[in-house]
Amino acid sequence: MNKVLMILTSHRLDCFRLCMDLLVRGGSIRFFDRVVLLLNGVAGRHLRYIEALQAAHPDIAWDTIAGPRGRGLLISNLQNECVRRYPDSLYFKIDEDTFVSADWPQKLLVAYEAHRQDPDVSLITPVIPNNGLGCYHLLKAFPELAAEYTGLFKVPITPAFDGPVWVNGRIAEWITRKFLNLEDANARLRTRPAPTFQKFACRFSINCVCYNYRHWQEIGGVPEHDEIGWGDWIVAHKKFAVLSTDALVHHYAFFVQQDWLDRSSLLEDLRAANLGGRPTKANLLRYHAPRWIRFVKQMPESLRRSLALIRGGTHTTADS
Repeated sequence: MNKVLMILTSHRLDCFRLCMDLLVRGGSIRFFDRVVLLLNGVAGRHLRYIEALQAAHPDIAWDTIAGPRGRGLLISNLQNECVRRYPDSLYFKIDEDTFVSADWPQKLLVAYEAHRQDPDVSLITPVIPNNGLGCYHLLKAFPELAAEYTGLFKVPITPAFDGPVWVNGRIAEWITRKFLNLEDANARLRTRPAPTFQKFACRFSINCVCYNYRHWQEIGGVPEHDEIGWGDWIVAHKKFAVLSTDALVHHYAFFVQQDWLDRSSLLEDLRAANLGGRPTKANLLRYHAPRWIRFVKQMPESLRRSLALIRGGTHTTADS
Protein backbone atom coordinates (compact mmCIF):
# COMPACT_ATOMS: atom_id res chain seq x y z
CA MET A 1 0.00 0.00 0.00
CA ASN A 2 1.38 3.39 -0.98
CA LYS A 3 1.88 5.94 1.77
CA VAL A 4 0.78 9.48 0.90
CA LEU A 5 1.56 12.54 3.01
CA MET A 6 -0.76 15.56 2.63
CA ILE A 7 0.43 18.89 4.01
CA LEU A 8 -2.19 21.62 4.18
CA THR A 9 -0.77 25.14 3.99
CA SER A 10 -2.44 28.52 3.66
CA HIS A 11 -1.04 31.65 5.29
CA ARG A 12 1.56 30.83 7.95
CA LEU A 13 4.81 30.66 6.03
CA ASP A 14 6.78 30.96 9.28
CA CYS A 15 5.13 27.79 10.60
CA PHE A 16 5.28 26.01 7.25
CA ARG A 17 9.05 26.57 7.04
CA LEU A 18 9.57 24.91 10.42
CA CYS A 19 7.16 22.11 9.49
CA MET A 20 9.12 21.36 6.31
CA ASP A 21 12.53 21.73 7.96
CA LEU A 22 11.61 19.10 10.54
CA LEU A 23 10.21 16.77 7.89
CA VAL A 24 13.24 17.11 5.63
CA ARG A 25 16.06 17.33 8.14
CA GLY A 26 14.55 14.68 10.36
CA GLY A 27 14.23 12.39 7.36
CA SER A 28 10.61 11.37 7.87
CA ILE A 29 9.51 12.92 4.57
CA ARG A 30 11.32 10.10 2.75
CA PHE A 31 9.11 7.55 4.45
CA PHE A 32 6.35 8.46 2.00
CA ASP A 33 5.80 7.36 -1.58
CA ARG A 34 4.20 10.70 -2.40
CA VAL A 35 4.21 14.12 -0.71
CA VAL A 36 1.26 16.27 -1.73
CA LEU A 37 1.15 19.96 -0.81
CA LEU A 38 -2.43 21.20 -0.45
CA LEU A 39 -2.27 24.92 -1.24
CA ASN A 40 -5.18 26.84 0.25
CA GLY A 41 -4.88 30.24 -1.43
CA VAL A 42 -1.08 30.25 -1.41
CA ALA A 43 0.63 32.97 -3.46
CA GLY A 44 3.59 35.34 -3.51
CA ARG A 45 6.54 34.68 -1.22
CA HIS A 46 4.88 31.56 0.17
CA LEU A 47 4.48 30.05 -3.28
CA ARG A 48 8.05 30.98 -4.25
CA TYR A 49 9.31 29.18 -1.14
CA ILE A 50 7.40 26.04 -2.14
CA GLU A 51 8.82 26.11 -5.66
CA ALA A 52 12.35 26.52 -4.29
CA LEU A 53 11.82 23.72 -1.78
CA GLN A 54 10.68 21.29 -4.44
CA ALA A 55 13.58 22.25 -6.70
CA ALA A 56 16.06 21.75 -3.85
CA HIS A 57 14.80 18.20 -3.18
CA PRO A 58 14.11 16.57 -6.55
CA ASP A 59 14.44 13.11 -4.97
CA ILE A 60 11.14 13.63 -3.14
CA ALA A 61 8.02 12.61 -5.09
CA TRP A 62 6.19 15.94 -4.84
CA ASP A 63 2.73 16.81 -6.05
CA THR A 64 0.69 19.99 -5.59
CA ILE A 65 -3.06 20.57 -5.43
CA ALA A 66 -4.11 24.21 -5.28
CA GLY A 67 -7.38 26.01 -4.60
CA PRO A 68 -8.68 29.36 -3.35
CA ARG A 69 -8.26 30.46 0.24
CA GLY A 70 -11.04 29.56 2.64
CA ARG A 71 -12.42 26.96 4.96
CA GLY A 72 -15.09 24.28 4.74
CA LEU A 73 -15.28 22.72 1.31
CA LEU A 74 -12.26 24.74 0.10
CA ILE A 75 -10.11 22.64 2.45
CA SER A 76 -12.01 19.36 2.26
CA ASN A 77 -11.98 19.45 -1.54
CA LEU A 78 -8.18 19.63 -1.57
CA GLN A 79 -7.94 16.51 0.59
CA ASN A 80 -10.59 14.68 -1.41
CA GLU A 81 -8.86 15.48 -4.68
CA CYS A 82 -5.64 14.06 -3.25
CA VAL A 83 -7.36 10.79 -2.34
CA ARG A 84 -8.99 10.56 -5.75
CA ARG A 85 -5.62 11.17 -7.36
CA TYR A 86 -3.93 8.46 -5.24
CA PRO A 87 -6.55 5.80 -4.43
CA ASP A 88 -5.93 2.64 -2.42
CA SER A 89 -3.30 4.35 -0.27
CA LEU A 90 -2.63 5.03 3.38
CA TYR A 91 -3.02 8.78 3.98
CA PHE A 92 -1.18 10.89 6.52
CA LYS A 93 -2.42 14.47 6.80
CA ILE A 94 -0.78 17.31 8.73
CA ASP A 95 -1.28 21.07 8.86
CA GLU A 96 1.34 23.71 8.13
CA ASP A 97 1.85 24.36 11.84
CA THR A 98 2.38 20.72 12.80
CA PHE A 99 5.94 19.91 13.87
CA VAL A 100 6.94 16.26 13.85
CA SER A 101 9.56 13.92 15.28
CA ALA A 102 11.84 11.81 13.10
CA ASP A 103 9.86 8.60 13.61
CA TRP A 104 6.28 9.88 13.73
CA PRO A 105 5.02 8.08 10.59
CA GLN A 106 6.48 4.74 11.66
CA LYS A 107 4.65 5.02 14.99
CA LEU A 108 1.34 5.86 13.33
CA LEU A 109 1.85 3.02 10.87
CA VAL A 110 2.33 0.56 13.74
CA ALA A 111 -0.91 1.82 15.29
CA TYR A 112 -2.70 1.45 11.96
CA GLU A 113 -1.37 -2.07 11.34
CA ALA A 114 -2.52 -3.12 14.80
CA HIS A 115 -6.11 -2.15 13.93
CA ARG A 116 -6.33 -2.44 10.14
CA GLN A 117 -8.45 -5.60 10.23
CA ASP A 118 -11.09 -3.95 12.39
CA PRO A 119 -13.80 -2.43 10.14
CA ASP A 120 -14.64 0.11 12.82
CA VAL A 121 -11.26 1.86 12.87
CA SER A 122 -11.42 5.41 11.51
CA LEU A 123 -8.53 7.75 12.31
CA ILE A 124 -5.10 7.35 13.94
CA THR A 125 -3.62 10.35 15.76
CA PRO A 126 -0.51 11.02 17.89
CA VAL A 127 -0.26 12.85 21.21
CA ILE A 128 -0.39 16.63 20.59
CA PRO A 129 0.24 18.68 23.75
CA ASN A 130 -1.93 21.72 22.97
CA ASN A 131 -5.14 19.89 22.12
CA GLY A 132 -7.58 18.48 24.65
CA LEU A 133 -6.86 14.81 24.01
CA GLY A 134 -3.09 15.17 24.00
CA CYS A 135 -2.92 17.42 27.04
CA TYR A 136 -5.18 15.05 28.97
CA HIS A 137 -2.97 12.08 28.13
CA LEU A 138 0.21 13.91 29.12
CA LEU A 139 -1.23 15.06 32.44
CA LYS A 140 -2.31 11.49 33.21
CA ALA A 141 1.09 10.12 32.15
CA PHE A 142 3.00 12.72 34.20
CA PRO A 143 1.22 13.21 37.55
CA GLU A 144 3.76 15.84 38.58
CA LEU A 145 2.62 17.98 35.64
CA ALA A 146 -1.03 17.40 36.56
CA ALA A 147 -0.35 18.77 40.04
CA GLU A 148 1.41 21.81 38.58
CA TYR A 149 -1.40 22.34 36.06
CA THR A 150 -4.08 22.24 38.75
CA GLY A 151 -2.13 24.60 40.97
CA LEU A 152 -1.41 27.11 38.22
CA PHE A 153 -4.65 27.21 36.29
CA LYS A 154 -7.39 25.98 38.67
CA VAL A 155 -9.28 24.29 35.81
CA PRO A 156 -10.36 20.68 35.28
CA ILE A 157 -8.31 18.02 33.52
CA THR A 158 -10.45 16.89 30.60
CA PRO A 159 -9.96 15.35 27.14
CA ALA A 160 -12.72 17.53 25.62
CA PHE A 161 -11.67 19.12 22.33
CA ASP A 162 -12.81 22.56 23.58
CA GLY A 163 -11.39 22.19 27.09
CA PRO A 164 -9.12 24.63 28.95
CA VAL A 165 -5.97 23.99 26.89
CA TRP A 166 -7.80 24.75 23.64
CA VAL A 167 -9.35 27.95 24.97
CA ASN A 168 -6.40 29.31 26.95
CA GLY A 169 -3.18 30.21 25.13
CA ARG A 170 -1.32 30.41 28.42
CA ILE A 171 -2.06 26.73 29.13
CA ALA A 172 -1.19 25.79 25.55
CA GLU A 173 2.19 27.48 25.84
CA TRP A 174 2.88 25.96 29.25
CA ILE A 175 2.23 22.35 28.20
CA THR A 176 4.09 22.75 24.90
CA ARG A 177 7.16 24.10 26.68
CA LYS A 178 7.21 21.04 28.93
CA PHE A 179 7.93 18.96 25.80
CA LEU A 180 9.79 21.41 23.52
CA ASN A 181 12.40 19.01 22.18
CA LEU A 182 10.63 16.28 20.25
CA GLU A 183 13.32 13.63 20.59
CA ASP A 184 13.54 14.13 24.34
CA ALA A 185 9.75 14.37 24.70
CA ASN A 186 9.16 11.09 22.90
CA ALA A 187 11.89 9.35 24.91
CA ARG A 188 10.29 10.54 28.16
CA LEU A 189 6.79 9.62 27.03
CA ARG A 190 7.83 6.09 26.13
CA THR A 191 9.11 5.44 29.64
CA ARG A 192 5.66 5.95 31.12
CA PRO A 193 3.45 2.90 31.69
CA ALA A 194 0.43 3.16 29.42
CA PRO A 195 -1.22 1.11 26.67
CA THR A 196 0.45 1.93 23.36
CA PHE A 197 -2.94 2.37 21.70
CA GLN A 198 -6.01 3.95 23.23
CA LYS A 199 -9.36 3.73 21.45
CA PHE A 200 -11.83 6.61 21.74
CA ALA A 201 -14.93 7.92 19.98
CA CYS A 202 -15.44 11.67 20.19
CA ARG A 203 -14.58 14.84 18.33
CA PHE A 204 -10.90 15.74 18.49
CA SER A 205 -8.42 18.03 16.74
CA ILE A 206 -7.30 16.56 13.41
CA ASN A 207 -4.07 18.48 12.80
CA CYS A 208 -2.21 15.19 12.40
CA VAL A 209 -4.14 12.07 11.37
CA CYS A 210 -3.75 8.84 9.43
CA TYR A 211 -6.51 6.93 7.63
CA ASN A 212 -6.95 4.46 4.80
CA TYR A 213 -8.89 4.40 1.52
CA ARG A 214 -11.60 2.12 2.90
CA HIS A 215 -12.43 4.62 5.61
CA TRP A 216 -12.49 7.51 3.12
CA GLN A 217 -14.95 5.59 0.92
CA GLU A 218 -17.07 4.61 3.89
CA ILE A 219 -17.44 8.16 5.18
CA GLY A 220 -18.09 9.43 1.66
CA GLY A 221 -15.03 11.66 1.49
CA VAL A 222 -13.66 14.24 3.91
CA PRO A 223 -16.73 16.14 5.21
CA GLU A 224 -17.27 19.82 4.44
CA HIS A 225 -16.38 20.83 7.99
CA ASP A 226 -13.73 18.22 8.39
CA GLU A 227 -13.11 18.09 12.14
CA ILE A 228 -16.73 18.52 13.16
CA GLY A 229 -18.08 16.25 10.45
CA TRP A 230 -15.54 13.52 11.07
CA GLY A 231 -16.08 13.55 14.83
CA ASP A 232 -19.84 13.45 14.51
CA TRP A 233 -19.67 10.65 11.92
CA ILE A 234 -17.42 8.48 14.08
CA VAL A 235 -19.81 8.73 17.02
CA ALA A 236 -22.99 8.31 14.95
CA HIS A 237 -21.65 5.20 13.18
CA LYS A 238 -20.15 3.61 16.32
CA LYS A 239 -16.60 3.74 14.94
CA PHE A 240 -13.46 4.57 16.89
CA ALA A 241 -10.24 6.50 16.54
CA VAL A 242 -6.88 5.46 17.99
CA LEU A 243 -4.46 7.55 20.02
CA SER A 244 -0.88 6.39 19.47
CA THR A 245 0.48 7.11 22.93
CA ASP A 246 4.13 6.59 22.01
CA ALA A 247 4.19 9.31 19.35
CA LEU A 248 4.28 13.01 20.29
CA VAL A 249 4.20 15.83 17.75
CA HIS A 250 3.58 19.55 18.20
CA HIS A 251 0.86 21.77 16.81
CA TYR A 252 1.53 25.50 17.11
CA ALA A 253 -1.81 27.23 17.59
CA PHE A 254 -5.57 27.04 17.29
CA PHE A 255 -7.20 30.40 16.52
CA VAL A 256 -8.26 30.84 20.14
CA GLN A 257 -4.63 30.41 21.26
CA GLN A 258 -2.97 32.29 18.41
CA ASP A 259 -2.81 35.85 19.77
CA TRP A 260 -1.21 34.70 23.01
CA LEU A 261 1.30 32.40 21.33
CA ASP A 262 2.20 34.92 18.64
CA ARG A 263 3.19 37.36 21.36
CA SER A 264 5.50 34.71 22.82
CA SER A 265 8.78 33.30 21.48
CA LEU A 266 7.34 29.77 21.37
CA LEU A 267 7.75 29.33 17.61
CA GLU A 268 11.38 30.44 17.72
CA ASP A 269 12.03 28.28 20.79
CA LEU A 270 10.53 25.21 19.10
CA ARG A 271 12.89 25.73 16.17
CA ALA A 272 15.88 26.23 18.45
CA ALA A 273 15.07 23.20 20.60
CA ASN A 274 14.72 20.88 17.60
CA LEU A 275 17.00 22.35 14.93
CA GLY A 276 19.51 24.43 16.89
CA GLY A 277 20.14 28.15 16.71
CA ARG A 278 19.48 29.32 20.25
CA PRO A 279 19.99 33.07 20.70
CA THR A 280 23.35 34.51 21.66
CA LYS A 281 24.13 38.11 22.54
CA ALA A 282 25.14 38.65 18.93
CA ASN A 283 21.89 37.37 17.41
CA LEU A 284 19.40 38.15 20.20
CA LEU A 285 17.72 40.92 18.19
CA ARG A 286 17.35 38.73 15.10
CA TYR A 287 15.99 35.84 17.19
CA HIS A 288 13.19 37.92 18.70
CA ALA A 289 12.41 40.13 15.69
CA PRO A 290 9.79 37.71 14.24
CA ARG A 291 7.95 37.74 17.56
CA TRP A 292 7.73 41.54 17.54
CA ILE A 293 6.62 41.52 13.91
CA ARG A 294 3.84 39.05 14.76
CA PHE A 295 2.73 41.29 17.61
CA VAL A 296 2.53 44.37 15.37
CA LYS A 297 0.65 42.44 12.68
CA GLN A 298 -1.97 41.13 15.10
CA MET A 299 -2.83 44.57 16.53
CA PRO A 300 -5.37 45.54 13.80
CA GLU A 301 -7.03 42.12 14.10
CA SER A 302 -7.19 42.38 17.90
CA LEU A 303 -8.65 45.88 17.60
CA ARG A 304 -11.35 44.68 15.17
CA ARG A 305 -12.31 41.89 17.57
CA SER A 306 -12.48 44.33 20.49
CA LEU A 307 -14.70 46.72 18.54
CA ALA A 308 -16.96 43.85 17.48
CA LEU A 309 -17.38 42.79 21.11
CA ILE A 310 -18.09 46.38 22.19
CA ARG A 311 -20.78 46.61 19.53
CA GLY A 312 -22.23 43.29 20.63
CA GLY A 313 -21.11 41.37 17.56
CA THR A 314 -18.69 38.51 17.04
CA HIS A 315 -15.54 38.15 15.02
CA THR A 316 -13.51 35.02 14.54
CA THR A 317 -10.42 34.12 12.58
CA ALA A 318 -9.76 30.91 10.69
CA ASP A 319 -8.49 27.97 12.71
CA SER A 320 -4.95 26.93 11.79
